[in-house]
Amino acid sequence: METSQDDRVGPSSEHRKLAHGLMHKTKASYVAALILIGSLATASFFLLSSVISANIQKTALIELGSRQQLLSQRILLTATEAYTAEAQWLRTQARQNLTATLAAFLANEKLLRDGSPDPQSPLYRLALSEEATKLFDEAPGQIDASTRILAHTVNSFLDMLPTSVSAPMPDDAVTHFSALRLYVAEKVRREYETLTRLFSSEAAEKGAAVEKIHLTVFVLTLLLLLAEAILIFRPLVRRVVSCTSELLKARDQMNFAANHDALTGLYNRAFLNDYMETALATAKRKGEMMAVIHLDLDHFKTINDTMGHAAGDAVLIETAMRLVTTVRDSDVCVRLGGDEFTVILNDVGSEADAVDVAERIVAGLKQPLEFAGTSLKPSASAGIALYQGGNGTVGDLIVNADLALYLAKAEGRGGYQLFATTLRDKFEEKANLERDLREAIASQAFAVHYQPQVSLQGGKVIGVEALVRWEMAGRNVSPGEFLPVAEKAGLMPALGRIVFAKAIATGAEWHRAGIDFGRLSLNVSAQELREADFAGHLLDLLKQEGLPTRLVALEIVETVMLDDENTGIGLTLKRLRKAGIRLELDDFGTGYASLAHISANEVDRLKIDRRFVRDIDKNPANTKIVKAIIELARGLGISIVAEGAETDVELSWLHDLGCPAVQGYGIAFPMPSTQAEAWLETHSTGAQRTEAIHVA
Repeated sequence: METSQDDRVGPSSEHRKLAHGLMHKTKASYVAALILIGSLATASFFLLSSVISANIQKTALIELGSRQQLLSQRILLTATEAYTAEAQWLRTQARQNLTATLAAFLANEKLLRDGSPDPQSPLYRLALSEEATKLFDEAPGQIDASTRILAHTVNSFLDMLPTSVSAPMPDDAVTHFSALRLYVAEKVRREYETLTRLFSSEAAEKGAAVEKIHLTVFVLTLLLLLAEAILIFRPLVRRVVSCTSELLKARDQMNFAANHDALTGLYNRAFLNDYMETALATAKRKGEMMAVIHLDLDHFKTINDTMGHAAGDAVLIETAMRLVTTVRDSDVCVRLGGDEFTVILNDVGSEADAVDVAERIVAGLKQPLEFAGTSLKPSASAGIALYQGGNGTVGDLIVNADLALYLAKAEGRGGYQLFATTLRDKFEEKANLERDLREAIASQAFAVHYQPQVSLQGGKVIGVEALVRWEMAGRNVSPGEFLPVAEKAGLMPALGRIVFAKAIATGAEWHRAGIDFGRLSLNVSAQELREADFAGHLLDLLKQEGLPTRLVALEIVETVMLDDENTGIGLTLKRLRKAGIRLELDDFGTGYASLAHISANEVDRLKIDRRFVRDIDKNPANTKIVKAIIELARGLGISIVAEGAETDVELSWLHDLGCPAVQGYGIAFPMPSTQAEAWLETHSTGAQRTEAIHVA
């Protein structure tokens, strides 16, 4: 049978049509998927762009609000510097700084309210929310009104502040300064803190919108990718490649993180331990000189406490950058942790070369840096240790650099020292003192002396301060010599409990004998207050000896007040005050960071530091400071005592300034318990005039 042409070509033509149809469908599916993905990506791009743009504006507002908080505190700081300046140039500089800071504050306030005319600025066409506008105009915020009050208070203070530091401080200037310090600046800071929290909340809401959009886009994209995977294999291959690339990147990041510091990008301590062994062996084999420079930033904790950890991180990052740019590519920079750094100089050439590098590093780290509109002035101390073909170990080299650093800090910070064998002698001397101190603690070989505190209004005894004394091998070891060693070695809690036990036993004995000694003041360190059982131990000891809590006071320094927010010290102090123990702030006037804690709810008495009392009749600045502290304490309802009064002239000046009580050699030296008891029995009536109360 003859086959027609149509029969011959029919089936193959259908197959071709089917193949072409499938191809067209595949292409159509591919194009449709691309169109859908493109449409989805375009829509999500514009949606996310609008939300992100709004979020960028919120971020700028948050940063500006935080900057306003810092500027309000800087206004207070510069006003304090102008108020307490002892030199003419200091007051002039402080006035200029205060004026500039206020101008920056007002400019920022206008920017927060009205936005920026610059189209490139994130605050261009700013539209505040209704809640934010209320904070500017309506109670309880009224930022506009508070800003005007702040500007008026600062300008009035500047107008009334004498240009000359020798001129007397007008009462109106004192009034405006007190208002600025005690209310105005703090109110402005709190209001901007509230505004910043509002901006953060609004940013969080925007972030939630971004997350929702992102989730929706993710789900739709996943569905489209699933459809493409069924029809086309290429997207799957690309996905596999992408995942493989991410895994390789993660592996590289893990390897990097194992040997590098996360904040600064420098090598870390783990890398140093491995590297030093190899570097030392190489230097010994080649006969090269190697140097280790150990660095420690000066007063870094103060930057963290006053400016915040963000400022501290900025200083650490800048320090790392300056180190890397100062040394050669062949040298190694390491961040050990905290504010400690180490630089390894390979094949350094000579001792002079190592010293030259250390000089350049220290000088470079002293250059100011800007953070949040504030100029920070960091500095560092450095210790240098050298190795050249000797038999020393890595441990020896590190210890030698550490000893040199210790000497650099002892010499006044901001410099460097080269290791010498005499440093090791000093280290051994310190180690011996620490060993003797541990033995003395084990045998409780400490005595307690007592120094009276008396009222300037007739000589009545208001208290005695318990002071630790140590006699070792016939030599009286100064507290200034052994207390720092005890603190660094972590021995203060053990030493303090010995002193507490002896002092409280003596105080209880006097109480039972009817001897009026006012209050027994006990010095306590931050290390002791961090002990979990400190409060319980002290209260149990008082109960055991029979000494009422109302007759006991704890003396702390201002740095303890700074630590209480992060260490739980504040809870311990509150528990002890609730039990009836008084709290006294020692060495008051040597810092400003704890002024926020000075209230009758926090402390019962301030102790004016002896450096302001010494030669008060010859130093007008000290007179002003003491007078200001007395007025501050009187205004806050806190009692006060001046330390270090040694002469009749100083006592007379303190009396005329209105100081209620004093303590010092002009009244009585610290005495053993038996002598102190006799002294108290002699002066317990309070009938004698203070000028006649002396102990030779």
